[in-house]
Amino acid sequence: MRTILRRTLPLLLLAALARPAEAAEAGALHSAAGVVPRDSAATGAVVWVHPFARELPAPDAPAFAERLVAAGWDLWRFDRAGGPDPLAEGAARLAAGTAALRARGYRRVVLLGESRGAFIMLVALRYPNLADALVLAAPAAHGRRPERRPQALADFAAALEAADRLAPARLALFLFDDDPWDPDPSARAALFRAAAIRLGRPALVVDRPPAPTGHGGLQEPDFDRLFGTCLAAFLDPAGPTAACR
Repeated sequence: MRTILRRTLPLLLLAALARPAEAAEAGALHSAAGVVPRDSAATGAVVWVHPFARELPAPDAPAFAERLVAAGWDLWRFDRAGGPDPLAEGAARLAAGTAALRARGYRRVVLLGESRGAFIMLVALRYPNLADALVLAAPAAHGRRPERRPQALADFAAALEAADRLAPARLALFLFDDDPWDPDPSARAALFRAAAIRLGRPALVVDRPPAPTGHGGLQEPDFDRLFGTCLAAFLDPAGPTAACR
Protein backbone atom coordinates (compact mmCIF):
# COMPACT_ATOMS: atom_id res chain seq x y z
CA MET A 1 0.00 0.00 0.00
CA ARG A 2 2.80 2.40 0.90
CA THR A 3 4.50 1.64 -2.41
CA ILE A 4 1.30 2.46 -4.31
CA LEU A 5 0.92 5.76 -2.44
CA ARG A 6 4.54 6.72 -3.11
CA ARG A 7 3.94 6.15 -6.80
CA THR A 8 0.55 7.82 -7.12
CA LEU A 9 0.96 10.92 -4.94
CA PRO A 10 3.62 12.55 -7.15
CA LEU A 11 1.47 11.85 -10.21
CA LEU A 12 -1.57 13.45 -8.56
CA LEU A 13 0.52 16.45 -7.55
CA LEU A 14 1.83 16.90 -11.10
CA ALA A 15 -1.70 16.60 -12.49
CA ALA A 16 -2.93 19.27 -10.09
CA LEU A 17 -0.08 21.59 -11.02
CA ALA A 18 -0.75 21.03 -14.72
CA ARG A 19 -4.37 22.18 -14.40
CA PRO A 20 -4.80 25.95 -14.76
CA ALA A 21 -6.01 27.62 -11.59
CA GLU A 22 -9.74 28.28 -11.65
CA ALA A 23 -11.08 31.78 -12.14
CA ALA A 24 -12.36 33.68 -9.15
CA GLU A 25 -16.11 34.37 -9.10
CA ALA A 26 -18.16 37.39 -8.06
CA GLY A 27 -21.71 36.46 -8.91
CA ALA A 28 -21.85 36.23 -12.71
CA LEU A 29 -18.47 37.92 -13.04
CA HIS A 30 -15.15 36.11 -13.15
CA SER A 31 -11.47 36.87 -13.27
CA ALA A 32 -8.99 35.34 -15.67
CA ALA A 33 -7.93 31.81 -14.83
CA GLY A 34 -4.92 31.79 -12.57
CA VAL A 35 -5.22 35.48 -11.64
CA VAL A 36 -5.66 36.06 -7.91
CA PRO A 37 -7.85 39.14 -7.33
CA ARG A 38 -6.42 41.73 -4.98
CA ASP A 39 -9.79 43.03 -3.79
CA SER A 40 -9.30 46.04 -1.48
CA ALA A 41 -5.56 46.11 -2.27
CA ALA A 42 -6.27 46.89 -5.94
CA THR A 43 -6.91 50.37 -7.31
CA GLY A 44 -10.32 49.06 -8.31
CA ALA A 45 -12.11 46.52 -10.47
CA VAL A 46 -12.71 47.07 -14.18
CA VAL A 47 -15.41 44.81 -15.64
CA TRP A 48 -15.31 43.98 -19.35
CA VAL A 49 -18.85 43.57 -20.74
CA HIS A 50 -18.25 42.19 -24.22
CA PRO A 51 -20.35 42.29 -27.41
CA PHE A 52 -22.79 39.50 -28.25
CA ALA A 53 -21.02 36.16 -28.58
CA ARG A 54 -22.57 33.00 -29.99
CA GLU A 55 -20.09 30.92 -28.03
CA LEU A 56 -17.27 31.37 -25.55
CA PRO A 57 -14.54 32.46 -25.35
CA ALA A 58 -15.92 35.90 -26.07
CA PRO A 59 -13.77 38.78 -27.37
CA ASP A 60 -10.87 39.82 -25.16
CA ALA A 61 -10.94 43.13 -23.35
CA PRO A 62 -9.51 46.00 -25.43
CA ALA A 63 -6.11 47.55 -24.87
CA PHE A 64 -7.62 50.29 -22.74
CA ALA A 65 -8.49 47.71 -20.08
CA GLU A 66 -4.85 46.61 -20.02
CA ARG A 67 -3.90 50.24 -19.38
CA LEU A 68 -6.02 50.14 -16.22
CA VAL A 69 -4.57 46.77 -15.19
CA ALA A 70 -1.08 48.26 -15.47
CA ALA A 71 -2.27 51.03 -13.13
CA GLY A 72 -3.26 48.54 -10.45
CA TRP A 73 -6.81 47.57 -11.40
CA ASP A 74 -8.11 43.99 -11.38
CA LEU A 75 -9.80 42.85 -14.60
CA TRP A 76 -13.11 41.00 -14.37
CA ARG A 77 -15.43 39.77 -17.12
CA PHE A 78 -19.17 39.46 -17.57
CA ASP A 79 -19.39 36.65 -20.11
CA ARG A 80 -22.56 35.60 -21.89
CA ALA A 81 -22.94 33.26 -24.85
CA GLY A 82 -25.65 31.86 -27.08
CA GLY A 83 -29.39 32.18 -26.66
CA PRO A 84 -31.26 35.48 -26.77
CA ASP A 85 -28.84 37.26 -24.42
CA PRO A 86 -31.75 39.20 -22.85
CA LEU A 87 -31.10 42.78 -21.83
CA ALA A 88 -33.14 42.97 -18.63
CA GLU A 89 -31.89 39.65 -17.28
CA GLY A 90 -28.32 40.52 -18.23
CA ALA A 91 -28.62 43.90 -16.50
CA ALA A 92 -29.86 42.25 -13.28
CA ARG A 93 -27.02 39.72 -13.30
CA LEU A 94 -24.48 42.47 -13.99
CA ALA A 95 -25.77 44.56 -11.09
CA ALA A 96 -25.60 41.55 -8.77
CA GLY A 97 -22.03 40.97 -9.92
CA THR A 98 -20.90 44.51 -9.16
CA ALA A 99 -22.53 44.22 -5.72
CA ALA A 100 -20.46 41.07 -5.20
CA LEU A 101 -17.31 42.99 -6.13
CA ARG A 102 -18.19 45.61 -3.50
CA ALA A 103 -18.61 42.80 -0.98
CA ARG A 104 -15.10 41.58 -1.82
CA GLY A 105 -13.78 44.98 -0.76
CA TYR A 106 -13.22 46.85 -4.05
CA ARG A 107 -13.38 50.58 -3.43
CA ARG A 108 -14.00 51.47 -7.09
CA VAL A 109 -15.79 49.61 -9.86
CA VAL A 110 -15.72 50.66 -13.51
CA LEU A 111 -17.73 49.00 -16.29
CA LEU A 112 -16.34 48.92 -19.82
CA GLY A 113 -18.74 47.66 -22.46
CA GLU A 114 -19.05 47.39 -26.23
CA SER A 115 -22.05 46.90 -28.53
CA ARG A 116 -24.64 44.65 -26.84
CA GLY A 117 -22.55 44.61 -23.68
CA ALA A 118 -22.74 48.40 -23.57
CA PHE A 119 -26.51 48.29 -24.08
CA ILE A 120 -26.85 45.86 -21.17
CA MET A 121 -24.93 48.41 -19.09
CA LEU A 122 -27.39 51.12 -20.15
CA VAL A 123 -30.32 49.01 -18.96
CA ALA A 124 -28.46 48.31 -15.70
CA LEU A 125 -28.40 52.03 -14.92
CA ARG A 126 -31.76 51.48 -13.21
CA TYR A 127 -29.90 49.77 -10.34
CA PRO A 128 -28.56 52.12 -7.65
CA ASN A 129 -24.85 52.03 -6.87
CA LEU A 130 -24.19 49.97 -10.00
CA ALA A 131 -20.61 51.23 -10.38
CA ASP A 132 -18.45 54.31 -10.02
CA ALA A 133 -18.16 54.87 -13.76
CA LEU A 134 -19.41 53.49 -17.06
CA VAL A 135 -17.61 53.54 -20.41
CA LEU A 136 -20.02 52.67 -23.22
CA ALA A 137 -18.70 52.08 -26.72
CA ALA A 138 -21.16 51.85 -29.64
CA PRO A 139 -24.15 50.50 -27.65
CA ALA A 140 -26.28 48.27 -29.88
CA ALA A 141 -29.01 45.68 -29.43
CA HIS A 142 -31.40 46.01 -32.39
CA GLY A 143 -29.46 44.96 -35.46
CA ARG A 144 -28.80 46.95 -38.63
CA ARG A 145 -32.16 46.98 -40.43
CA PRO A 146 -33.43 50.51 -41.09
CA GLU A 147 -36.93 49.65 -39.86
CA ARG A 148 -35.48 48.82 -36.42
CA ARG A 149 -33.85 52.22 -35.92
CA PRO A 150 -36.84 54.00 -34.33
CA GLN A 151 -37.15 51.24 -31.71
CA ALA A 152 -33.39 51.24 -31.12
CA LEU A 153 -33.43 54.97 -30.43
CA ALA A 154 -36.54 54.70 -28.25
CA ASP A 155 -35.01 51.93 -26.15
CA PHE A 156 -31.79 53.91 -25.79
CA ALA A 157 -33.79 56.90 -24.50
CA ALA A 158 -35.90 54.70 -22.20
CA ALA A 159 -32.82 53.15 -20.59
CA LEU A 160 -31.43 56.61 -19.84
CA GLU A 161 -34.79 57.82 -18.53
CA ALA A 162 -34.94 54.84 -16.14
CA ALA A 163 -31.47 55.52 -14.74
CA ASP A 164 -31.44 55.69 -10.95
CA ARG A 165 -30.47 58.92 -9.20
CA LEU A 166 -27.57 56.98 -7.68
CA ALA A 167 -26.26 56.15 -11.14
CA PRO A 168 -22.49 55.91 -11.63
CA ALA A 169 -20.63 59.10 -10.81
CA ARG A 170 -19.01 59.37 -14.24
CA LEU A 171 -20.50 58.43 -17.59
CA ALA A 172 -18.60 58.12 -20.88
CA LEU A 173 -20.04 57.39 -24.32
CA PHE A 174 -18.09 56.72 -27.52
CA LEU A 175 -19.89 56.74 -30.86
CA PHE A 176 -17.97 55.93 -34.03
CA ASP A 177 -18.38 57.06 -37.61
CA ASP A 178 -19.47 54.48 -40.19
CA ASP A 179 -21.33 52.36 -37.60
CA PRO A 180 -24.28 50.59 -39.29
CA TRP A 181 -25.72 49.60 -35.89
CA ASP A 182 -26.12 53.22 -34.73
CA PRO A 183 -29.68 54.47 -35.45
CA ASP A 184 -28.88 58.18 -34.98
CA PRO A 185 -25.55 59.19 -33.40
CA SER A 186 -26.42 62.89 -33.07
CA ALA A 187 -29.67 62.09 -31.26
CA ARG A 188 -28.01 59.53 -29.00
CA ALA A 189 -25.24 61.95 -28.05
CA ALA A 190 -27.83 64.61 -27.18
CA LEU A 191 -29.93 62.15 -25.14
CA PHE A 192 -26.86 61.01 -23.23
CA ARG A 193 -25.77 64.55 -22.39
CA ALA A 194 -29.29 65.45 -21.26
CA ALA A 195 -29.48 62.39 -19.01
CA ALA A 196 -26.14 63.23 -17.42
CA ILE A 197 -27.36 66.76 -16.67
CA ARG A 198 -30.59 65.41 -15.17
CA LEU A 199 -28.61 63.01 -12.99
CA GLY A 200 -26.02 65.64 -12.08
CA ARG A 201 -23.17 63.50 -13.38
CA PRO A 202 -20.06 64.47 -15.35
CA ALA A 203 -20.34 63.12 -18.90
CA LEU A 204 -17.71 62.45 -21.53
CA VAL A 205 -19.21 62.14 -25.01
CA VAL A 206 -16.94 61.43 -27.96
CA ASP A 207 -19.15 61.67 -31.03
CA ARG A 208 -17.70 60.21 -34.24
CA PRO A 209 -14.03 61.17 -33.99
CA PRO A 210 -11.91 61.00 -37.18
CA ALA A 211 -10.44 57.73 -35.88
CA PRO A 212 -11.10 55.01 -35.07
CA THR A 213 -14.19 54.25 -37.13
CA GLY A 214 -16.69 51.41 -37.43
CA HIS A 215 -18.80 49.54 -34.93
CA GLY A 216 -15.73 47.89 -33.39
CA GLY A 217 -13.81 51.14 -32.90
CA LEU A 218 -13.06 50.31 -29.26
CA GLN A 219 -11.00 47.32 -30.38
CA GLU A 220 -8.88 49.28 -32.86
CA PRO A 221 -5.26 50.01 -31.80
CA ASP A 222 -5.90 53.72 -32.39
CA PHE A 223 -8.47 53.86 -29.60
CA ASP A 224 -6.09 53.50 -26.67
CA ARG A 225 -3.44 55.59 -28.39
CA LEU A 226 -5.86 58.46 -28.99
CA PHE A 227 -8.14 58.26 -25.96
CA GLY A 228 -6.52 56.03 -23.36
CA THR A 229 -4.79 58.75 -21.34
CA CYS A 230 -7.70 61.20 -21.22
CA LEU A 231 -10.28 58.47 -20.57
CA ALA A 232 -8.26 57.07 -17.65
CA ALA A 233 -8.02 60.60 -16.25
CA PHE A 234 -11.79 61.07 -16.64
CA LEU A 235 -12.46 57.88 -14.65
CA ASP A 236 -10.47 59.22 -11.72
CA PRO A 237 -12.93 60.79 -9.21
CA ALA A 238 -10.57 63.77 -8.90
CA GLY A 239 -9.79 63.86 -12.61
CA PRO A 240 -10.77 66.47 -15.20
CA THR A 241 -14.19 66.42 -16.82
CA ALA A 242 -13.16 68.08 -20.08
CA ALA A 243 -13.75 66.26 -23.35
CA CYS A 244 -11.12 64.02 -24.89
CA ARG A 245 -9.62 65.64 -27.98
